[in-house]
Amino acid sequence: MSYYPLATGNSWTYTMKDGNTYTNEVTAAEGNLFTMKNSMMPNATQIKQEGDEFHANHWDGTTFQLLLKDTDEKGYDWDVKFTANGLENILRHVIKDTGLTKEVAGKTYTDIMLIEAESMLMMNGSLITLSYFTQYYYAKGVGLVLVTTSAGDEHNLTASVLN
Repeated sequence: MSYYPLATGNSWTYTMKDGNTYTNEVTAAEGNLFTMKNSMMPNATQIKQEGDEFHANHWDGTTFQLLLKDTDEKGYDWDVKFTANGLENILRHVIKDTGLTKEVAGKTYTDIMLIEAESMLMMNGSLITLSYFTQYYYAKGVGLVLVTTSAGDEHNLTASVLN
């Protein structure tokens, strides 16, 4: 069972801390390539599944980089690199914990993997931490159930359709 069950028609609806909602939906699949549409974004993105790895192109629209790995390997880490506003950004991901149970929007999820991403910038050849962290909670068989940040943002899974 995967932490990111992808199939055409699967969708996840999230409610943010401010009460606004958005939906991520798998709108097409061709082999191991899935097209995703976020209701708040103008362009679709793609997810490519390669074995137990999920690679996404949503950072820059073209380059596929590791989004998630179906692994229970606590401590596994990887970097995502992209350019924004002319600056090289790095998101350093690490699997912080696995096998968690968490209540999200009144529903209890089990077998959760917690991934934390630290935001950093490359400036003048030096890596600078921004002291900004994002936590992603993926439940096996369900997908992303919660996103939190060190700034207090929160995105709770409030509805899903899984085929």
